[in-house]
Amino acid sequence: MISTARDPEILRFMDGLKEYGFTHRRLSVDSRKFLSLSVKDQRQKAFEEGETKMYFVEAAWDGKYCCAYADSLAEQEEIFGRLKETAGVFGNRKLPEQIEESQDLRGKRWIEIDRDKVTDVLRYAECEALSGEKADTVEICEYRQFEDTITLLDGHGNYLTDDNGDCTFTIRVIAKDKGFVSGAVKLGIVDVRDEEGFRETAGYLARRAAKYARFGLHAEEVISRICPIVLENCVMAELMGYYLPMFYGENLRLAESALAGREGEKVGCPFLQLEEDPFSFKGTCRRRIDDEGVPVTKKMLIHNGIFETALYNKKDAAAAGKTSTGNGFKPDITADMGTRATNVRLSSGNGTYPRKELIEAAEGGIYITRIDGAFAGTDTKSGDFSLLASGNRIEGGRVRTALNQFTISGNICELWEDIEMIGDDPVYRMVDGTCVLSPTVKVKKLVVSGK
Repeated sequence: MISTARDPEILRFMDGLKEYGFTHRRLSVDSRKFLSLSVKDQRQKAFEEGETKMYFVEAAWDGKYCCAYADSLAEQEEIFGRLKETAGVFGNRKLPEQIEESQDLRGKRWIEIDRDKVTDVLRYAECEALSGEKADTVEICEYRQFEDTITLLDGHGNYLTDDNGDCTFTIRVIAKDKGFVSGAVKLGIVDVRDEEGFRETAGYLARRAAKYARFGLHAEEVISRICPIVLENCVMAELMGYYLPMFYGENLRLAESALAGREGEKVGCPFLQLEEDPFSFKGTCRRRIDDEGVPVTKKMLIHNGIFETALYNKKDAAAAGKTSTGNGFKPDITADMGTRATNVRLSSGNGTYPRKELIEAAEGGIYITRIDGAFAGTDTKSGDFSLLASGNRIEGGRVRTALNQFTISGNICELWEDIEMIGDDPVYRMVDGTCVLSPTVKVKKLVVSGK
């Protein structure tokens, strides 16, 4: 980011580090812009926008690594003092490397919106949702956009800068009937510059949210059994997100992953594809470099059912005798460097099917529309899961009676192997900073525990 890399305050700060006696200087600047707009009962409910900035400085004092955080560079002496105090505390961290060549890799994703036009679309979406059968209220009808910019500067004046951001629409609808209450939420990526497309997407999502809220009314209990399962796209995306740490280098090396020692082996059905694509416009996490300045790349995690690629940051790659895959990311600028994926997409290498055909093929089974407790109910070391779920019976080739909360259990690798059909309707979910895209999938069987 030229404006950040050449900001006079930042240049003075970097010069001050040198004059104070620090070597191996590096400054990370994390800037975030955000905006949200929502309506309720056809009126603009809220509008919020803002910008935040955080700084993370690394250096060496007497050859020892040191670091400090700040939300402002105004008090240089105070920051230098805190920085000096940490020298040698983080003995396992390497000194920052020099940036070879300055590069501005930003996509410049921020969009200046017309508030009135966005509000009109949200009002339209609210009306579309409330026109649905049994729809009672719209709890959420919101447009959001953000832009995160990361800039790395070294003590020689070189810099790398990249950004990430997108625009999204979210709607949650409540349906009521004869004392029964049910809710459903739908969300999607939108392009507000395409007024017609934005309106169509918002209306479509609103109608689907109303439809799925109605599907949840008059729920019945489930009898425990093993049966065919259709996992709705949003459910499969969420489930996959919780198991991505199985692909992280440190977990594989320490045998904390169910995939440890299985690179090159079959872990899923023959047509299962799981790809990380940091450049995909269907995902919200588009980057050109990771937080360590390493270029990101497209890569197949699972290719035709075979576990093909593990993900590494610099530290874990060195420990495994490999090179970084460009997956060194921090949860936030104050956290230690970790491993994370950008956009991960589940797809089929052998054709896809309309959702209607997946449902017809799962006669007598259950259509899962929601899972709960994934944080506690998923185990990446064993691959096992036990999750509260909601959904509907599949009868006569259609989604029928709603079912009360029940439990589905199994193992993620066995689930991958039991996938029989993959749909053509991918949607995204954000899980721990990664954008996971998945279509609806039909699974041969899962254990369902009810009454």
